[in-house]
Amino acid sequence: MTHAAVECAAIIRRELGEPAPRIIALCGGGNNGGDGYALIRTLHSHDISAIAIECAAPATGSDAKIMHDAAEKMGLVRPMNELPSIARDLQPLLIIDAIIGTGLSHSPSSHALEAIHWINARRAAGARVVAIDLPSGMDCDSGEPLGGANDVVRATDTITMVCEKAGFARPAAKAYLGALKIVSIGGPPPTQDFQIVE
Repeated sequence: MTHAAVECAAIIRRELGEPAPRIIALCGGGNNGGDGYALIRTLHSHDISAIAIECAAPATGSDAKIMHDAAEKMGLVRPMNELPSIARDLQPLLIIDAIIGTGLSHSPSSHALEAIHWINARRAAGARVVAIDLPSGMDCDSGEPLGGANDVVRATDTITMVCEKAGFARPAAKAYLGALKIVSIGGPPPTQDFQIVE
């Protein structure tokens, strides 16, 4: 997760522009959320204003919990109910989608769905949205929404790990991915059909 955060942060920092926007990461309870917490810590270490919103509590003993607790000790984690007031104070705003990763097999619910809808409302108002690994609510194999068409984050950019997910090539995915960027996180090399973008 730390390696992924460093690679994602490098891309985001290169593209922030001046003045750098404030950043909010909406983080779920799984590994995708762990990536979000690690990313917020990394951005903060580069003097970028960055806050993580806890959309769901990570499981005790999980890697996500370790990343959550490290960010929390730095004062970088806020509860979901503080999102509206924090977003008002952080302008201009860049939103990180780290709610749901590749492990979900059913439609989003509860705070995850609320967070997805909040992101999409901000996106419609012109905010930049960067999805980590894939837009939350998308089936990574089919590229289709796991729930309704409005229950998937509509990202302006997606930073995915190692290689494109199978569903990214499907026509349905194009409306949600935005500009796709691929980063290496030190895993096995992809097949020759995929290209790593450093």
